[in-house]
Amino acid sequence: MLRRLPATALLSVFIFLGAWADNGVDSTVKQGRSVNPLPSMAYDSDFGLMAGGIIDINYYGGLYPNYRHRLCLEALTYSKHASYYMFQYDSKYLIPGIRTSFKAYLDDNPLYWFYGFNGSVNDYDRDLNCNHEKGIAYYSIDRVFLNTRLEFSGPLVPNLDWTSKLSYWHYWIKELNWQGYDHANTLFRKYRSMGLIEDAESDGGDVFEFQAGLKFDTRNIEATPSRGIYADINLAWAPDMFKTGYDYLKLAARFRQYLSLATERLVLAYSLAYQGTIAGNQPFYTQSYMIHFKPSDGLGGATTLRGILYNRIVGDDYAWGNFELRTRVFDVNILRRRVFGVISPFFDAGAVIRPFRFERQAQAFYAADNVTAVPYDQYRSSLLDKARELHMAWGIGGQLVIDYNFIPSVTFGIPFDKRDGDYGLYMVLDYIF
Repeated sequence: MLRRLPATALLSVFIFLGAWADNGVDSTVKQGRSVNPLPSMAYDSDFGLMAGGIIDINYYGGLYPNYRHRLCLEALTYSKHASYYMFQYDSKYLIPGIRTSFKAYLDDNPLYWFYGFNGSVNDYDRDLNCNHEKGIAYYSIDRVFLNTRLEFSGPLVPNLDWTSKLSYWHYWIKELNWQGYDHANTLFRKYRSMGLIEDAESDGGDVFEFQAGLKFDTRNIEATPSRGIYADINLAWAPDMFKTGYDYLKLAARFRQYLSLATERLVLAYSLAYQGTIAGNQPFYTQSYMIHFKPSDGLGGATTLRGILYNRIVGDDYAWGNFELRTRVFDVNILRRRVFGVISPFFDAGAVIRPFRFERQAQAFYAADNVTAVPYDQYRSSLLDKARELHMAWGIGGQLVIDYNFIPSVTFGIPFDKRDGDYGLYMVLDYIF
C-alpha cells in the first residue's frame, strides 16, 4: 500500500464549478435546480490516487434545502487499479406518497483486499501488502461485482416509514493475476487450501436479495442535520434462487442522533450499528456486505471505521459506533450559494460479535501452526478472544457544505492498533452518517 505518501489529499480546486450552473433564483428559496459538477482528484489510503468526476443534480421545486429529485453520477479510477461507476436517483415525489430510489454500480478491483475472516485472528504484515520490491500481494484477490437495487419507502405514521428493497449482485472472483506479483503466495489461496473457502464459492456467483424494514426520521435536514434522530431496522433475505447452495437471512439495525450544543454551529453526532446473520449458509464473497452503506466491505475504511484498513474486519455478526463533533468554522454566501465549512474530530470503534466459520478456522489454524503442546480448547479460546477484539480509531474530518446537500469531505484517521494499518486518508461525498 502507498503509505509513505504525505498525508495531504489533492482536494479538487474545481469544487465551486457547480456554483456557476446557478439558475438565477434567490438562494434562500430555491425554485429550480442546482447542478454541481466535481472533477475529482483525491487520495484514499486504501485505493490510492483517484481521478474521475461526480455530477450531483438537485431539483428543489420550492423545497430548498430539501429536494424533489436528485441524480448523482460517478466515474472514478484509482492508482491502485480499482475503478468504480455509479448512477443514483432519489425522490419522494416520483410516486406520490412513496420515496423511490434506484442505484446501479460496477466495482472492478484486480487487487481487492482479503484479510481473512474474523479480524485479529489473522496477523497483518504491511510488508506483504502490495509490495512491488518483494513481488508479493499477499492480501489481494481479483474481484469484480455488479449491483443494482430498487428501493421504496412510505409513511406509516409521522416520522415512521416502511421500506422495501430488491437487490441483485453478480460477483466475479479470481485468484491474484497481476503482473509483478507472486500469484501463488496469497492468503486467499491459503484459505482455499485449508477449506475455509469452498470450491463452489471461490469463483463468485449471483445473489438476489429482498429487504424489508422500518425507518424513523426526525432530522431537520437530511444531508446536514443539526438535530433529530434517524434510526432504521432491516431484514434481508437472499434465497437460493440460482441453485448455488448458499442463502441467508440477516438483521441490521442502526441508530443515529444529532444534538445541537447550544448552537447549530456545534453538533454532536453519533451512530450505533449492528448487523448479524440469523440463519442460512452464506458465501464468503457476500459476508462482508454492509446493508446500511454505500459500497463498502467489512468494517474498516472511509464509511465504517475510518483509519482502519478497508475490509479488515469480516465476521458473521458486527457491532460498531461512530462519534463526531461537527463544528462550523465559517458560513458565507458565494455566487448565490450557501457555503459553510465544518471541522469534525471523531472516534470510531467496532468488533466482530460472532465470528464467521470459526470452528473450521480454529481447527485449520491449529493444524497449520502445529502447536501440539497447547491443548486445542486453550488454542481455540485464545483465537476466539482475538476474533472478538475491539478495533478503534480516531481522527479529524473537514467538510465543505454547499447548499446543504453537496458535501465534499476529507477525513484523516489513525487506528489504535498497528495490526489494523497505519492511517486512513479519504475523500468522500457526504457525511458518513
